[in-house]
Amino acid sequence: MFLLFLGKCRKSFEIFKILLTIFSLFSDYKFMCGIFAYLWEKDASQLLLNGLKNLEYRWYDSAGIAVFGNGNVVSERALGKVSNLGSKIHEIQDKLTGFYSGIAHTRWATHGWVTIENCHPHYSKNERFYLVHNGIIENYLELKKELSSKGYTFYWDTDSEIVANLLEEHFDTDLETTIKIITPKLTGAYALAIIDRQNPDQIIAVKLGSPLVVWVKWDEYFLSSDANALVNVTDFYVPIDDKEMVILEKTGYKIFSSGQEIQKETIVSEKNNIEQEMGDFEHFMLKEIFEVPNIIENVLWGRINFEKKEIKSNSLNDINVQNIEKIEIIASGTSYNAWFTSAYLFEELANIPTQVHISTEFKYKKQFISPKTLYIFISQSGETADSLECLKMVKNKGGKTFWVVNVVGSSIARMCDYWLYTHSWVEVWVAATKSFIGQLVILLIMALHFGNKRGLDYTTFTKILSSLSTLKDDIQYVLLHAHDIEKIAKKYSQNHSMFFLGRNMFYPIAMEWSLKCKEITYRHTESYSAGELKHGPLSLIDADFPSILINPETDLYDKNVSTLKEITARNGKVIGVISSNDPHKELYEDFIDIGQTNPYISLFTSSVALQLFAYYMALYLDREIDKPRNLAKSVTVE
Repeated sequence: MFLLFLGKCRKSFEIFKILLTIFSLFSDYKFMCGIFAYLWEKDASQLLLNGLKNLEYRWYDSAGIAVFGNGNVVSERALGKVSNLGSKIHEIQDKLTGFYSGIAHTRWATHGWVTIENCHPHYSKNERFYLVHNGIIENYLELKKELSSKGYTFYWDTDSEIVANLLEEHFDTDLETTIKIITPKLTGAYALAIIDRQNPDQIIAVKLGSPLVVWVKWDEYFLSSDANALVNVTDFYVPIDDKEMVILEKTGYKIFSSGQEIQKETIVSEKNNIEQEMGDFEHFMLKEIFEVPNIIENVLWGRINFEKKEIKSNSLNDINVQNIEKIEIIASGTSYNAWFTSAYLFEELANIPTQVHISTEFKYKKQFISPKTLYIFISQSGETADSLECLKMVKNKGGKTFWVVNVVGSSIARMCDYWLYTHSWVEVWVAATKSFIGQLVILLIMALHFGNKRGLDYTTFTKILSSLSTLKDDIQYVLLHAHDIEKIAKKYSQNHSMFFLGRNMFYPIAMEWSLKCKEITYRHTESYSAGELKHGPLSLIDADFPSILINPETDLYDKNVSTLKEITARNGKVIGVISSNDPHKELYEDFIDIGQTNPYISLFTSSVALQLFAYYMALYLDREIDKPRNLAKSVTVE
């Protein structure tokens, strides 16, 4: 409230800006943003808007474009969704004919205010250089002080504006030369697309730490921070690596590394597998949950021969499993929960000690890199900044690396020694559902493969492997009961707090769906191992604090029933996520039926059931489900 009061008058606004600057010194000031650029002979504005729409599923606080042509530049910015920017562009569309090049940006801020002044594109003091930026310049205050001493003034406090003015201050001969002068001065992460308005027939981009790709369509060229931005326009893209420079001109594009022009492989996008329309579904989240059976089919196809009971994978076969003494897993967010689940699988099925690390913690702890340890990284986007930094550290120390990722050609995908794709298609809504299931399937396949090479009982191996052949049908069973889950979610949607409970490998499942409810319902949820309640959290239980207990048919079923009785004895309500043949259904206040399967398949059926539960809770709370507040799809800077 104090800051809002300060912002009410111009004099106080200067104080307000100072406070923001001080705040930035003590905060992890960061942006997860989407950049897009176009150069050829078509009117650029609509192409740029379409590119931003494809990027908006990751970032959506504000958007802006700058287009060049006829010796002029038109820049337009808007707060909120890309559609708001589109409305502004529509009003002036007749004035944009002949503007054939441009840059565009959609912004999502974790720190920093959502204002028109903070919107991109940003420009230099003399309004010659325009740029869009994904990432953070960590030393921007130092650079700003240097520029201020030379007479530069600033219209806001963004790090991106500082880069634009550095271009003006250090301009030498041409834009390419100038960029080479200023980039060594930048500390942090960035993908920059830059235009000199005196030479709008050229767009230059550079990157360090933030994703960047070049799209190619005949003689048209596009730049984007996302490999999905143009899947409906062209099939081909080229990923750009750190410290490389891309120059787009009407005659073609060039890529430079260490001052030398290089040739890079063109990657074919998975265009035919990408559906970015909701169809008859109300939200992308619901659509993508219902896509899970097809995702499972994608992941299994070509990897498992059910007739011969074999796992087929060149990547897995290339690993000498007998030489692995330990597995260390590094991930963040939902991917961390998937890996936490897999740790139980690797230890139980493959008999390999497994440790799971949060990537932001792993980076700053003492490292003990061993050639007999397999370091596994997991990321839906393949661009997660924390995981990328950890990967570089492990590789620099000679560690053996493996990744599980969804995006072909992503940074993580290009750096590891071994790999497996999840083939989960594009996930449009912000939080993860089908990608989590795809990751779990891959991890179970890996654990089974390693176990088969390390003496896992063959009967156990074939039984679990064969059960994957009906996994798609088991998921369909849960989806057919979506209406029953909806009724339960509606009943509990007004509760402000909730426990998610599970044991053993179902504990990470409880963690994931506690996270999912936090993300889209904004309710307070906590996950615990079911046996831990009596060690403190049980004091929170009352009639208004329900618990979801994941308790399918497992060896720990009776232990979970004891926990159930502990809660109900204290007037707590329990929603059971249980097998169809559960003999104690009457003990639950409500229950979600996930069919009758083995414990390994129950990992998937319970996950999908709880995805639906979170969705319907958010629906009845009238949340903006596909784009929950304060969240971004891909965290591309630390």
